[in-house]
Amino acid sequence: MQGTISQIVALVVEGNAALRGTPSNGLSDQHSTMTFCEFVRFVDLAKTATGWSERPIADSPNAWFQYLLERNITALHMAYGPSEDPNVDGKTVTDRMLVGFVGGGGRWLIQADKPNGSDYWESRWSVGDQKRQDQRIWHVTYGRIARNRPVSLRDEPDLAALRDELAAVLKDIGEFASEQRLDGFAKCFERALEDLFAESDFNGFHKDLANPELIPLIAIQLLSAAQSAWVFGGMGSWNDLGFEGEVQDRYEQLSEALYSIINQAIVGATNSSAPQLRSSVGVRAAGGAAKQRPWWKIFG
Repeated sequence: MQGTISQIVALVVEGNAALRGTPSNGLSDQHSTMTFCEFVRFVDLAKTATGWSERPIADSPNAWFQYLLERNITALHMAYGPSEDPNVDGKTVTDRMLVGFVGGGGRWLIQADKPNGSDYWESRWSVGDQKRQDQRIWHVTYGRIARNRPVSLRDEPDLAALRDELAAVLKDIGEFASEQRLDGFAKCFERALEDLFAESDFNGFHKDLANPELIPLIAIQLLSAAQSAWVFGGMGSWNDLGFEGEVQDRYEQLSEALYSIINQAIVGATNSSAPQLRSSVGVRAAGGAAKQRPWWKIFG
């Protein structure tokens, strides 16, 4: 799972714990999603005649949680939507193929609900001092890009249905990987299948996301599987493979299916931490298909 995505997962899960008053360690700089960050700060954005201005709000996630609590924020949700017709050199490229780039792979936001609407926050990652011995090279800023947007109620995501669909896709793509003698990738998919029904042993780098006090076991299973099956990236990743004819067509179909269902699983699992689920892009309604509304419909 991309570091930019996993950090939003942690912010939403730990933020909801703070809003509920649930005992938690919060999100200190020792959390795995903060390992390579020099700072993670939060600002209010305002459009001016010459561009955007920033007003500092909080200089750490825990300070931001306190800010939200003092302003009657009731819940946080992860929101995901596809890029608007991404293209490279004039050719349309899927989000799966762009996910290896910072800012690529679709758009991920944090939706902060309050009694009179929702605010939206988006991150910006930039490189600081690349020679730091502690490798904390990333400067991360979350800006509030919209406020007081209308929120419509939606049923909670059907995590069991998400797990079943992810399992089916993992089985199919795992068989494909084995047929093509891609043993390393086949093991990733096999491990992800095991994660989906494991009672313990959260796999992946971000083991501190697996807090049973903050999210249910099935959400932990989905996040663990998402980390194990996240094979997307740049050179040397699953995206870097190529075949011919029908095999290539099958590869493309399975790859897009996996990318789609993993993103849905991440969103659904993360949002299970919220005390009351409200609509957010990319979340599956119970018994229905995932809906991916264009962003202009949210911010228009």
